[in-house]
Amino acid sequence: MSNKWGILQVVNMGTLISTLDVGIVNVSLPVMARQFSVTLAQIQWVATVYLLTMVILLPFMGKLSDRMERRQIYSWGFFIFGVGSLGIAISHSFLLLMMSRCLQGIGATMIMANSQAMVRHAFPDHERGRALGYNAIVISVGTLSGPALGGLLLEVMDWTWLFWINVPISLAACWLGLRWFPRDGQTSAKSPCDYLGTFLLGAGVCLLMLAAEAVKDGSVSLKVWLEAGIGCLLLCLLVVQARTIDYGIIDRELFSHRKVWLGNTGSLIINLAQTATLIPITFYLQSELGFSAWGTGALLMLQPLVMGIVAPFAGWFRDKYGGTFPINAGAVLCSASMLFVVCMPSVSAWSIGLHLAFFGIGTGLFHATNNAEVMSAAPAEKSSLAGSLLALVRYLGQIVGIGLATLLVGTMGSQSQAQESFGTPLRVLFGICCMLCLAVAISGRYLPKEKPHRSDITASSSS
Repeated sequence: MSNKWGILQVVNMGTLISTLDVGIVNVSLPVMARQFSVTLAQIQWVATVYLLTMVILLPFMGKLSDRMERRQIYSWGFFIFGVGSLGIAISHSFLLLMMSRCLQGIGATMIMANSQAMVRHAFPDHERGRALGYNAIVISVGTLSGPALGGLLLEVMDWTWLFWINVPISLAACWLGLRWFPRDGQTSAKSPCDYLGTFLLGAGVCLLMLAAEAVKDGSVSLKVWLEAGIGCLLLCLLVVQARTIDYGIIDRELFSHRKVWLGNTGSLIINLAQTATLIPITFYLQSELGFSAWGTGALLMLQPLVMGIVAPFAGWFRDKYGGTFPINAGAVLCSASMLFVVCMPSVSAWSIGLHLAFFGIGTGLFHATNNAEVMSAAPAEKSSLAGSLLALVRYLGQIVGIGLATLLVGTMGSQSQAQESFGTPLRVLFGICCMLCLAVAISGRYLPKEKPHRSDITASSSS
């Protein structure tokens, strides 16, 4: 396909704005709370409802995109995202703000559910790793740089401009998508939509997030335990329900491929470890080691910077020699990076910097290769569902990672204590993440060892 690299840039544009908005809004929450005269606890839902919308709708939107023309859903996702951003920027009430943020989340879901499917459709298997390597860079940069970029923009402009800038970008991406993206030559069988599964996933995740928010605020009551318990029960029912039907959002055929279910499980764990360690590191650098906000941000940028250097190389290696080695090596490096915090005599900026660098190398090797392997293993008619599940496990990993960090070091900074007062729980947290990443490396031994097929051209010559 002659314009496949142009298509990749549009895909990266969508990935960037949808992941960036997860974190960029957080720094503006205090300002928004004052303007709308609500509490910080209430305004926090501006961030939560966006993530929640994506988690609930991603599998459903993935199945819908495989049934319909994903080019249309992907491109119009930009338009809806832009309309939601416009609504936020002109909101004069808290209710309109929340409704617009939810609309923005729906648009982001339409984008994220199809991003990797569009790459699969445009690139043959032996080039897919390199393309998804560049996409992995954008995911990492968008996720990790959101708060820093938001803080920088707020220094020079009003908070509404954090959303105004999305409007022209979204309109341009919608136009380019409708013009450049190829029409799908096939769609999947017209199976029923799994509305029950969507409800179970949405209700279960909502209850778990409510419980997590309460624990984060220091409340552990019977109500919180009930929310957490019922949420876990609903997710268990989702798994049981998916085993009884052929059209569930947890697709049985899709997960019959070893690369798909091992890849999604590994991605969940690596994202869990990344989020669980990044949150306390940010706080530890400022509160325990006395770093400024700018100094902390500069050190944290080491991780996406290193990942950005490594990911394209990992994709190239996978395209030429197969994905087994970079996936295993990446998970091993992620595990080994935790030892710089666990084993060094003191938790210092030096040990944290080494951890960030090695973890960045590990994620650069792992994500670019793992995403390409999962998308190549998935049936072509279910590529949007496969891509949406990869995005879903990334966000679920972040949610579980926040919960794990809250459980072990959630009281960090609640009172003035000595520098090493949180050294032990921090080491325990990193030790758990070390073992989890090591489990991913061990599971990599069971991945099929095969090279990409140069004859696997899923891209159509028409556009």
